Amino acid sequence: MVNMNTVSSALKNFYIMPLREDINLKADAFASRVMRTEDNIVGYNKIVRAALVGANGGAGAGSETGALPASGENQYVNLESDTKNLYGTLEISDKIVKSATGQNPGAFVNILQQEMDTLTRTLKWNLARQMYGDGSGKLATLAAASNSATVTATTSTQYLLPGLRVDLYASNGTAISQGLRVLDVNHLTKAVRLSAAVTCSAGAYLTVQGSAGYELTGLGKLFEGNTGTLYGLTRANYSWMTPYIDASFGAISESGLQKVIDHLEDSYNVTVDHINCGGDAYGYYLDLMNQRRTICDATVLEGGHRALTFNGIPLTRSKFMPAAAIDLYDTSLFTLDQVADWAWIEGETQQVLHQKPGYPTYTATIAKYCDLMCALPGGIARLSGVAAPEPKAVLVTSAS
Repeated sequence: MVNMNTVSSALKNFYIMPLREDINLKADAFASRVMRTEDNIVGYNKIVRAALVGANGGAGAGSETGALPASGENQYVNLESDTKNLYGTLEISDKIVKSATGQNPGAFVNILQQEMDTLTRTLKWNLARQMYGDGSGKLATLAAASNSATVTATTSTQYLLPGLRVDLYASNGTAISQGLRVLDVNHLTKAVRLSAAVTCSAGAYLTVQGSAGYELTGLGKLFEGNTGTLYGLTRANYSWMTPYIDASFGAISESGLQKVIDHLEDSYNVTVDHINCGGDAYGYYLDLMNQRRTICDATVLEGGHRALTFNGIPLTRSKFMPAAAIDLYDTSLFTLDQVADWAWIEGETQQVLHQKPGYPTYTATIAKYCDLMCALPGGIARLSGVAAPEPKAVLVTSAS
């Protein structure tokens, strides 16, 4: 017989492990390669990661009878961040639960599985999106609107999905409306239909509900440049805190990519082991391979992500990357520092499902407290403005 105890037990013991594996390994190709660790958690909400700066100072050469090189201990700088709070909530009505107390609980099991599948897909999407974000939570910037439920985005709508609950903010960060539901998104016209009419000036933006300023320190934050602070350090004081950024890379070429890889590896003693492309840049790379009549070798990464290879380096496409950009990473520089892996919030009763006060529904919430850390931002690169390859030169010979 299905009851609250059996459902809670199933969520804790049957659903939790597949959910963790699905989110951690299948949300995104890059995210699946980032090590998850609890080693750098201090207290209950602080991450402190020691970053090794440069080399040990004890190396040297000398004469046969001269003094040996002086020792030089490793130099470390602490990178600090607060853990970010990631949540997911599912809701089941009491009527559905009651319908499962008879001889045929199958309908309830199917509904619960559907709810879990949808929640897992949404959490995967949200985690992957945040890995590429800048921590602000912005999904899209809007044009001015006057008492209209349909607004027009002035930036890409790739971060919007029907069904999302979102908040609307003015360009200065003032909240305009909260708890709106996205009913429809036209990615061709950039029209977004909301659950209620809104009024806003140009530059207003949407965020996931309650998330503004609380999201992961994603790649977008790392690639902001050398201004401001990152992980508690003033970037201008540490050149290695600034990634390699080319804002106008231009026509894609194998030699151009390799030149940047060589620069990173020669400058910071890193090993570039992952190339990530936005949609347009990925297409340009395929055009380049086709132009060269080159066979695109492929590989499969952990989590089942398919990748091409460039000189043996996995090359993937991410829908959350800027369309005309290519990123180069040494994935060993990154960690997803977490208090613990995804787990249900149980409370004092040790029950996963709780009745929503004043409503005939039960809710369950899963949480993870973590942040993305990079030990050496200077060892990664973003190439923007990637364009189609130059036309292949055609050899013209004169007739004899």
